Amino acid sequence: MLSAIASADALTWISICVKALVYATSLTAAGSVLCIIFLRALPESEVRVLTRFAVWLALAAAVLSLARIPLRASFLMGGTWQGGTDPMILGMVLESPLGTTIAVRLVGLALILTLLTGARWSNIVAALGVLLVSGSFVLRGHALEEPRLVLGALITVHLLGLAFWIGAFVPLYRVAGTGSDNSAGRLAHEFGRKAVYVVGGLFAAGGITLWVMTGNLIAAVSTPYGQFFLLKLALFLGAIGFAAWNKLHLTPALLLSDPSAGLSLRKSLRWEAGLLAFVLLATATLTTISAPIAP
Repeated sequence: MLSAIASADALTWISICVKALVYATSLTAAGSVLCIIFLRALPESEVRVLTRFAVWLALAAAVLSLARIPLRASFLMGGTWQGGTDPMILGMVLESPLGTTIAVRLVGLALILTLLTGARWSNIVAALGVLLVSGSFVLRGHALEEPRLVLGALITVHLLGLAFWIGAFVPLYRVAGTGSDNSAGRLAHEFGRKAVYVVGGLFAAGGITLWVMTGNLIAAVSTPYGQFFLLKLALFLGAIGFAAWNKLHLTPALLLSDPSAGLSLRKSLRWEAGLLAFVLLATATLTTISAPIAP
């Protein structure tokens, strides 16, 4: 793993950072939509804030996704920046799986923008956008290996669960700081109740995906891909630790109107979000400089 990291050049690291930002903005935008739809305890004022937040993130995700095209073209030109402006190389990228991925994601992000209309049907359209955004990540890379349909379904489920988890950070953080402990407690309680199933799904989908892609979980640990996966798992478990603390200790305190619980929840959410940000960075690194060893 360390040798793979050490061998990465400047262009590779820029690509990794842009990819991580694409993950963060796309999944947070998608997760914000999921929270608007599924968190009934979300105050109406926070729904409006989260709607605007989702729209801005969708726009940022679109710009960052498009930025991946010249970066990929530069890589194909041997790491020279001239490739980023070469029409022929750019055309090759657009016709590649990356081009398809970005096109599908842009459609999904555009559908999320319909939330601005405030129409009743906008949630349904935005939900379709969430599916397209999540599904766009399985149109290239390791997800194209056989069994393609199984891997695509597993990764999409994994991303939807992760998006819902990430999308809840902003509303939980905001409501925990309003001083309305009962409102924060109700929201944290509902999210925690639903997050139990989300986290279980994340573990199951991630573990099965690694097994399908490598065929041997123990042997995979000796590869850079498996080692990156273990790093992701360690970060993920750390985030789950904070989430469990929130659910088992801070949420009951919020429901009991403990005046210190809101600040404690905010602090815990910052740590939790930071760990998941490193998970996304590790994922971007994993999918850029390493590959699974198939059975």
